Amino acid sequence: MEKNTLIQTDAWEIALLLFILMLISIFIGIKTGNFVRKRKPAKEKSSETSSLIALLFFLLAFTFGMSSDRYDSRRKIVIEEANDIGTAILRSDLYPDSTRTLFRKDFKDYVEARIDYYESGPNIKGILKADSLTQVISAKLWKRASDLSKDPSNLAATQQMIPALNTMIDVTTSRLSGEKAKVPQSILIMLFFLSVIIAFYSGYSDGRNGRADWLVQIGFCLLVSLVILFTLDLDRPRRGFINLDMPNQTIIDLRKKL
Repeated sequence: MEKNTLIQTDAWEIALLLFILMLISIFIGIKTGNFVRKRKPAKEKSSETSSLIALLFFLLAFTFGMSSDRYDSRRKIVIEEANDIGTAILRSDLYPDSTRTLFRKDFKDYVEARIDYYESGPNIKGILKADSLTQVISAKLWKRASDLSKDPSNLAATQQMIPALNTMIDVTTSRLSGEKAKVPQSILIMLFFLSVIIAFYSGYSDGRNGRADWLVQIGFCLLVSLVILFTLDLDRPRRGFINLDMPNQTIIDLRKKL
């Protein structure tokens, strides 16, 4: 799991800071525009920032779409994992009662480990601990299934259990990789700088034209900050307003099968 300032800082704090910086940039831009206008009056009103604002909104839409797609992928993987675990649990019924009981006990521990994995939230130590326990239990399940496969009487059960365990184990890697896959920080940093720079030019344009509509400017800053807020929130399912509580409930519901 990555550890850096941008990821560790809450999305609302970043959005609020951006909102304030954009307002400051607009104020500086207006003052600069007024100073230039007094020294060299503009012959006609201009709107040279419209193309820059269009570029910013295009990049915001692109980044938001990227973040939304990654969130949807994570949601699907959680549901897929719940289905894979449920399938493996059901296939333990193919074994004799004594073996089935041992499988069920390990599956119960496995489900609890996967629940702890999500409920650890942004706690990296908790995530790694739950993931490590998951690997230990899955190795135990795999060893039992592989040992039982040597007995010809378990042929039918083995043919069903081995593929189910293999899929169940593989999906944990997909889930962990999905959580690590985030919108590149370089794109986010570029958006922050671009937002502040365009805010300056927007204020400068107003200053050059001899007018400053603060209601429009504040609305512009608020809109950009909100889009970036939800973009970051979608990219951080373990913290913030948008999470994976509902998909993860499908794994919690597996307790009923045990």
